[in-house]
Amino acid sequence: MTPVITLSANTSWYLFNFRASTIRRLLAEGYRVVCLSPEDDYSTRLPELGCEWLPLRMNNQGSNPIQDAGLVLQFWRHYRRLRPAAALHFTIKNNVYGTWAARVLGVPAINNVSGLGTAFIRTGPVAAVVRLLYKTSQPLAARIFCQNAEDQSLLIENHLVPANCLTLLPGSGVDLERFHPGLRRPHSGPFRFLYAGRMLADKGLHELVAAMRALHDQGHEAVLWLCGFADVSNVSAISEATLRSWSEAPYIEWLGPSDAIADVLAQVDCLVLPSYREGLPRSLLEAGAMGLPVVATDVAGCRHVVTDGVNGLLCEARSAGSLAAAMERILSMTVAERGAMGAAARSHVEQYFSEEVVVEATLQAVWEAVGEAVPRR
Repeated sequence: MTPVITLSANTSWYLFNFRASTIRRLLAEGYRVVCLSPEDDYSTRLPELGCEWLPLRMNNQGSNPIQDAGLVLQFWRHYRRLRPAAALHFTIKNNVYGTWAARVLGVPAINNVSGLGTAFIRTGPVAAVVRLLYKTSQPLAARIFCQNAEDQSLLIENHLVPANCLTLLPGSGVDLERFHPGLRRPHSGPFRFLYAGRMLADKGLHELVAAMRALHDQGHEAVLWLCGFADVSNVSAISEATLRSWSEAPYIEWLGPSDAIADVLAQVDCLVLPSYREGLPRSLLEAGAMGLPVVATDVAGCRHVVTDGVNGLLCEARSAGSLAAAMERILSMTVAERGAMGAAARSHVEQYFSEEVVVEATLQAVWEAVGEAVPRR
């Protein structure tokens, strides 16, 4: 019987966009791959990769563990029927509730902490509950991947994750052929900044809009493209009404989400990520792979990708003034100076953040978990 590997996340979009290479590699190794996630526009696209998809009912906006307890039963039913050789979990709720169900059935859980997120940025009862859930579930996992050293230390020092099963991994990796400087094309008109990601206040978007307003008032010819989802399920979500209001300004354009982010990156001059905290931001890695300079906040995750003055600029988090100053520095650089910064960004991504590194580490964890069940190509 062909061994089954499951992958689970809080959206099908995540699995399709960030884990496609892992899915393909598992299939090539001879596994049967089944994805478990809430239904969205990408659920029907996952089988295009060669895997299967099964629905997982989940309230991404809710933070009540009593209401979420039904997730354990859903995972248990799926795992009892599929009997996976290993279960890969991504995102907080899947890491917690999927691990509990897997442990009951003796299924090795391999979890990925892609970033500690809003619940860890903020204080209060929600953050306390999330920490408790991690503390009671993650010691049951066979392997846990973390994406930056600061998150790794936080998880260990707060006794949320046992150090002996925690491994540092460079995000979800970047496809260096899909994201390449050769794809960039020149454009006429104002300098183009790009923010690519979910439309969340915790990503520093209010500060970014204020910084753009300041640059415009100072007479700089620059525009900001906002590309991504209006993620209404997140407590820090920015409403579509606000996004439409912002885009009425002549220096801001909201593009909405895009399936062709490489094409969007090819048309801009600099990526900006003013986030309050990150795991290992894929947008910075993809921009670097495209040979773009970046402006990012000096916070966990971002500073693990950006070396200030080398492959981008770092600024103070939650400060529109500091952000505007960094963006103004980018604008004042010569084309050659920005080109050198972009070349350094590409080299850095090639050396440390190739997709192959991530996929191989994931496969190694699967092999360790399933032992003799490893199929041979």
